[in-house]
Amino acid sequence: MSFGGLHVLEAIDFSVAANEIVGLIGPNGAGKSTCFNVVTSIYRPDRGEVRLHGQRISGLRPERICRLGIARTFQLVRTFQRMTALQNVLVGAVYGRPEASSGGRSDAVRVAHEAIERVGLGAQGARLAAHMTLSDRRLLELARALATQPAVLLLDEPMAGLNAAEIGQMTGTIRRIRDELRICVLWVEHRVDAIMKLCDRVVVLDHGEKIADATPAEVVTNPRVIEAYLGETPARDQRA
Repeated sequence: MSFGGLHVLEAIDFSVAANEIVGLIGPNGAGKSTCFNVVTSIYRPDRGEVRLHGQRISGLRPERICRLGIARTFQLVRTFQRMTALQNVLVGAVYGRPEASSGGRSDAVRVAHEAIERVGLGAQGARLAAHMTLSDRRLLELARALATQPAVLLLDEPMAGLNAAEIGQMTGTIRRIRDELRICVLWVEHRVDAIMKLCDRVVVLDHGEKIADATPAEVVTNPRVIEAYLGETPARDQRA
């Protein structure tokens, strides 16, 4: 993926399996959010392809990608501020599911209630999104994504701006979603400690290229990752 003469992603190749949490990390400008935008078809890649269950989905419209089973959250929270929490989640249940064209309203309401309860916001269903805390709006966005009943969930920095207690709540919610729904999660996050604790595998980008794809234990000892992410080589770190 390029913008003019700037190559933002180059030869990125990785997969996410069912019931797996994969972290996607790298320095600012590494191409993480652009990667999400390519997967969800907000951007069309210049070359290559994106596949879901073995079928090519590159070039399809974003709403079609969602209905096929890929849902996402955003780095900057995008809830509908003048709608209640439940109405926000209903947007996903009505318009994002494959069954949306044939399912009735009662079914959509049921799915929305299940999603909002799953993230711990059941008691706030009637609350306007504008009156919710940042932490709760991040959980609300997660519930809206879950209401589309995805096979793949993309999380773009869901812990940004949260305090330690809220980070703990979000971490527990992500783990519970994977364990209970058995969906696969691709997770961009700058909180590397959370990524290393929760993820089965970590993909590392640097200047638009993949420099590692391994278990958390292997990634934290990879010299290229240390140099790219921490700005120094292991040798320099030892001398310090």
